[in-house]
Amino acid sequence: MIIRKYRRIVILILLVLFGLVSTLSISAWSNTSRAAFKNYNSEQTQQARYATNKIPNSSSRALQLAREGQQFYNAGKYDEAAKLWEEAAAAYKQIGDREGITKSLINQSQALQDLGLYPKACKTLLQAFAINNPSCSQKQIDSFLANLSQQQNSISLTQAVGLRSLGEVLRRQGLLNQSKKVLQLSLSVLKELPESSAVLLSLGNTERALGKQIRDRWDYEVITEIIDRKSQEAALAPYQQAINNYIQAATVTSASPISKVQARLNHFKLLLELQKWWEEQTNRRIDSWSKFGESQLVERAKDFLSQLKMKLTQDAQALQTQISSSIASLPPNHAAIYAQINFAQGLMLSKQTDKAEPVLNTALQQALSLQDKQAQTYAFGYLGRLYHQQRRLSQAIELTRQALVLAPEQNVTKDVREISYLWQSQLGTLLREQGDTKGAIAAYTAAFNTLQSLRSDLNANNRDVQFDFLQEVKPVYTELADLLLKSELSPSELNTLVVSNASIRQEKAEANKPKSRLEFARRVLESLQLAELDNFFQDPCSQETDIAVQIDDIDPEAAVIYPIILKERLEVILSLPGKSLQEVAIPISDQEVNDVLDRLYDNLDNITVNTSARNILSTSNPDAQELKENGQRILPIFGQLYNWLIKPFETELSAHEIKNLVFVLNGQLQRVPMAALYDGQQYLIEKYSIALVPSLQLVNSKPLKQKQLKVLAAGISEQIKVQEEIFPALTNVPRELNEIKEAFPSSLKLLNKEFTAKTIQNQMKFNFPIVHLATHGLFSSNPEKNFIITGDGKSISINELSALLTKAEKNLELLVLSACETATGDERAVLGLAGVAVRSGARSTLATLWPVGDASTAQVMGKFYQDLKKPGEKKSDALRVAQLSLIESLRAKPPFEELKALPPHPYYWASYVLVGNWQ
Repeated sequence: MIIRKYRRIVILILLVLFGLVSTLSISAWSNTSRAAFKNYNSEQTQQARYATNKIPNSSSRALQLAREGQQFYNAGKYDEAAKLWEEAAAAYKQIGDREGITKSLINQSQALQDLGLYPKACKTLLQAFAINNPSCSQKQIDSFLANLSQQQNSISLTQAVGLRSLGEVLRRQGLLNQSKKVLQLSLSVLKELPESSAVLLSLGNTERALGKQIRDRWDYEVITEIIDRKSQEAALAPYQQAINNYIQAATVTSASPISKVQARLNHFKLLLELQKWWEEQTNRRIDSWSKFGESQLVERAKDFLSQLKMKLTQDAQALQTQISSSIASLPPNHAAIYAQINFAQGLMLSKQTDKAEPVLNTALQQALSLQDKQAQTYAFGYLGRLYHQQRRLSQAIELTRQALVLAPEQNVTKDVREISYLWQSQLGTLLREQGDTKGAIAAYTAAFNTLQSLRSDLNANNRDVQFDFLQEVKPVYTELADLLLKSELSPSELNTLVVSNASIRQEKAEANKPKSRLEFARRVLESLQLAELDNFFQDPCSQETDIAVQIDDIDPEAAVIYPIILKERLEVILSLPGKSLQEVAIPISDQEVNDVLDRLYDNLDNITVNTSARNILSTSNPDAQELKENGQRILPIFGQLYNWLIKPFETELSAHEIKNLVFVLNGQLQRVPMAALYDGQQYLIEKYSIALVPSLQLVNSKPLKQKQLKVLAAGISEQIKVQEEIFPALTNVPRELNEIKEAFPSSLKLLNKEFTAKTIQNQMKFNFPIVHLATHGLFSSNPEKNFIITGDGKSISINELSALLTKAEKNLELLVLSACETATGDERAVLGLAGVAVRSGARSTLATLWPVGDASTAQVMGKFYQDLKKPGEKKSDALRVAQLSLIESLRAKPPFEELKALPPHPYYWASYVLVGNWQ
């Protein structure tokens, strides 16, 4: 499944985000724990105890293997260390020494973690706790935790150290809440000991990952409110527990110096990252408010940012001073080298390249002295990154190439893709800036192939962690697409670059190779969409076919449009049935495009802008003049978008008698209602039916079967209170459900209290091809905030809804969410709509981007179903007819006399979107 296929990428990104030393927050057990030293020393006395055994010297042999493993580990030879500790565990098992087995397995797990083999490391740790048939599934981990919590008072020091290691593994596998619980159990045993510092560091890293999940799922409104309140406390709240843990870890009196340095390093980099993130978010709002003359909001935002930056800068500078003085005194070993590399990353992040260079050079010299190939790889790579910042391109390229050459040598398992991906991408960037386009394409293609191969290879027992997709992974796809679209590569040159999925047959692989640079660029964009959906849900969603899907295979009357916003231009690719791909490049910067999209959002749906259409129409007595002026501002923006995306292809679309336009969108374009694009005379919906898809690979090409269509139609018409929040009555829902029943007499209505999760579950076994839910709901980037309201006053998550809908024996044709909305300002929320269809087995989803009056919704839905029952009618055509009906009603009888001279305002009718199969 897609989500299962990105595990190691996530691991890699987290290493970069948290700093390399976070991988060493648990050093090998016998190297960091005084209790471990004590136990190892006691083994020497045990030799006499077992001298009379049938296997003489077994204890001595086990101890020797364990010590050799430690020596190899300290030298950075993790594979050898893992094998020796595995042998030591077997030797201890022969003499029945449970304590020796446990310690050796814990150490083996640490070495496996450093090799990036987290599934195996997790299973090894469960073996250390005598778990039979370890799988490390979430169910098994939860059961293990439940049993361990009941025996908390009997956890030994050895087990506590093992729990610390398990907490690390679980974090990297995305089981963050389980990681937190495990580490808390470990801390409860070790809290009075020096080892508590390492546990607090690990706990800080887990809390940091949890905090990042929370922050990344904030919608526009939440962030704006924090800025407007000037609340530093709220701004730092997701990460406050992580910060507290780092501070505590660094102040454990008897802790090892490396643990304290690591805690301060991760704290330091977190503060730098927070400052950068809040600066970007605040400046975005300052730009928006400045355009509308919101001077008070602008001043509040500037004041907030100034105060927050002052606090974060002061704290970071204090940490930097402490780190600088202590890091130089660390003895040269593997942990110290990574601490220096991590410190250099932080200095580079804060633009202190002059201070970062000597730190990296020292780390490199120590890595060379210790013959630590993995450390050398990272030292060369980050020196290359540093020289890039200093514009020393030739030296940066040479160092990056050295890092790439060393990468295969550092891991005898030969699976070094996570490290290779870093330097392949970096080399692509450097070669592009040097003007070597073909070399840059080759490097980026290597990174792309690495990411794709990782997706096909990763362990199904792992789960993803939300990672910085926009910063770390998306650029590989967009940069490669950018270079391909600008290049003039021949098909033979392309074939030397592309590596197909090894799981498909050779003949299919050959047939699947892109025939042109445009086709390859299109495939990269499709893969980006799948990767983003993957990242969004962090849960098995769908399967990538790795076989090129053409629009000819789905609908000969449809055209697919792929817009992609690049740094210096807007590229649009058009796919027509039976024709080669076409492209147009509009010479406009990404900043200019995003400014236009921001203006559209501010005028249409931004609740923090007083004159947005949403705010104007949400009042009980809307100001007609304000709405007229709003329309006059919005139409030119929709006109600009039409000129970019549609106008260059008007002739081709007309010549091929195209009736359906299918958009594959990403970034801010995802929140644009494409139906409202305006050519100066007509909206786009007046010419074509419209659908959105995350990728053609996810489209089931079979048309809708009109025969025996029936709808499970449920809704709420009454005001309802859920968890202290009051949702208003939807008085036109009964009419909406009645019209569905009229169109399809075999349908079933569930109104108000009849509409519960249980009734939906029970009815799904009767195989309704369409499920229609007329109720309040929300889609956002936060899966935990995605919900719908049921008639018994409950809110059910989208995950729960998807589970209910999969109870049907046959897949759903269509899921309609007629009163739900997407979170304001959340450009990734549309992915939620796509994902709901994929996860529930529905071929398509019909929903709204913003709240629509339930009277209008009833009219649109009634018309939609009446048209859908016509033989051969496509879902997209039925929606178009319904929207046109509403547009004509607004033209014939505008809500305000002042609007007569203008086309019907898009806010009334353009919210409806069909995502997925449009047939």
